Amino acid sequence: MDRRTFVRGALGGALIPLSPGPIAAQGELREVSIRNFVYEPETLAVKPGDQIRFTNHDLAPHTATADDGSWDTGTLEKGQSVELTVTEEWTGDYFCAHHPAMTAKLIIG
Repeated sequence: MDRRTFVRGALGGALIPLSPGPIAAQGELREVSIRNFVYEPETLAVKPGDQIRFTNHDLAPHTATADDGSWDTGTLEKGQSVELTVTEEWTGDYFCAHHPAMTAKLIIG
């Protein structure tokens, strides 16, 4: 069955689709916390389609940046989060661009 999300238009009450087609299956939402200059967890198993929420709990700014540059969170200030969706092109080893000694790993598969 083709499931779509609709809203009622302001004129004439017409139904207006919000999504372009069938609702795609979504992966799991996984969490990575940045605390005390460490990614928690330091190793995380994910699969393409999963979303990862990176949250910075430190006073210092941090990133999560793939070693090969295939993905990057951008700079996260204290209290900021970003969600990224894992793709098949991603590689797993990552670091903080501001603090290169901070490293962690995604096991993608």
